[in-house]
Amino acid sequence: MYDQVIGDGASLFITIVAVLIGFAAALGYIDFLKNKKQEKNEH
Repeated sequence: MYDQVIGDGASLFITIVAVLIGFAAALGYIDFLKNKKQEKNEH
């Protein structure tokens, strides 16, 4: 019983962390694409 609760909590935590990392990576990628477009327009 105790192990099961710890396991569920860990899975939930890992899922949340994975979502946050994915979100941060997506934002960084979008930012990267915006910067690339701006560089093209400037040259």
